[in-house]
Amino acid sequence: MTVFSEYLRELMQAKQMTVSELSRLSGIERTQLSRALTGKRVLPYRVLDELIFHLKLTPGEEKMLRFYYDAQFEKEGIRRSREIISRLFDNLACINLSAPVFAETRLLMSLDEYAGDRFVFNGEMNVQYLLRMILTEEMIRSDARLEMTVPPFGEFLTGELIHRYLDHKTTMEISQIICFDAASTGTDINLHNLECLCRILPICLLSRQHYHPYYYYDSNVSTRYTDPFPYFLITHSCVLCISETGTSAMLMRSGDVISYYRRHFRMLQNQCYSLIHYTTNPLEILKSYQACTEEDGFYMVMDQPCFGRFYGDDFVSAYLRKGIPGYEQIFKAATERFALLQRVSRFYTFFSEAGLKRFMQDGTLDDYPVEIVEAFSPKERVRLMKKLSAAIQSGDITGRIFREGTFPDYLAMCTSAEKGIGFFTTSQFPFADGLCSVQIKESNICRAFHSWMMYLPGSNLVMTAQETVDRMENMVQIR
Repeated sequence: MTVFSEYLRELMQAKQMTVSELSRLSGIERTQLSRALTGKRVLPYRVLDELIFHLKLTPGEEKMLRFYYDAQFEKEGIRRSREIISRLFDNLACINLSAPVFAETRLLMSLDEYAGDRFVFNGEMNVQYLLRMILTEEMIRSDARLEMTVPPFGEFLTGELIHRYLDHKTTMEISQIICFDAASTGTDINLHNLECLCRILPICLLSRQHYHPYYYYDSNVSTRYTDPFPYFLITHSCVLCISETGTSAMLMRSGDVISYYRRHFRMLQNQCYSLIHYTTNPLEILKSYQACTEEDGFYMVMDQPCFGRFYGDDFVSAYLRKGIPGYEQIFKAATERFALLQRVSRFYTFFSEAGLKRFMQDGTLDDYPVEIVEAFSPKERVRLMKKLSAAIQSGDITGRIFREGTFPDYLAMCTSAEKGIGFFTTSQFPFADGLCSVQIKESNICRAFHSWMMYLPGSNLVMTAQETVDRMENMVQIR
């Protein structure tokens, strides 16, 4: 039985409609309808309107029925990729970015005391203790640095790095080499590579540009049969080689060994691609927005809607602060960007109800700090809201309010199928000194995030177009 058939059955039960009654009213042959309800047959698309009409479905029920109908024809990998991305954003939306309730202050013994004469450590807990001790000793240094080939699937190490960056205890420079699977080609989405990115993205956002991932392609990313310790990490004081499963490790502290592994890491790094590009420069951020915008399509999700389609040169001149460094260059980049947004045939903007309310209250933009763009006047806020609402109503813009927890309120994402993805921390991000853009150009990952964006309008993660318009018009009336 498919999700579509299960949902159709639930609707029929809720409406107290039997197969015979629905068949007679809709004109759908009874056997055909029965087989569709057991998942043994796919109904023709043309009969959906009859089902919707005779079951008297609400707009929300109609949207879900059509969504589940389309899902019957999707590849399993595409569906799973959306689940991975949705889980990532759900976790980012829920992460507590406030100060931790406690912090590790000191080690009870040094690495020398703990390790003694041992070289090999067995057992997952022993390896984790060793990792935590190595990280803590390195982070005390003013020139703390970590280089590693450990894959991002070990939750312990990933969690430790997130925690250390989150509680401001380190500015340690981290370089990580990640093996990407080269198996998938064409339009297929490689779930291994996507999961790697989703695991490290929180570190990228929290590290204040101190975390640098690199990647290479390999046709075999599973077990390394000939090496008992295929992964390693390097600090100033040691090299730790780790098994495939993370349950065994070999500790080496000789200066010659550390120097050898460091040279080896640099050689590998030179053969890899940089996965992430950071910038905090307002001009570069505008350019990165532009780089993620296709000539015929703009796709963005953020706590506030994008009103860029309605910004002319005079508007930019009125609100861009004159005294900011590089004003002329930023003005030119901004006008070029908004001219492109006025030309694109497909304009997608997804936003939250809370973001709308905040815009109507203070007129500030999450992705352009008040130091660069002045707050919009109350009259201008109403004008922009009305124009966006009318464009959504007419279908000129695909705009939807996303439901709570769908996307973090401190992040903006702009996607394209091939040109790249841009993640931009906004003014809602609690670490003001950590504001930045994170740009990704790996084509397979770009397709995955763009597919998630394109799936949003018909999903249960967002309101319908009419619900969105109603909420916006209500806010304007209240104002």
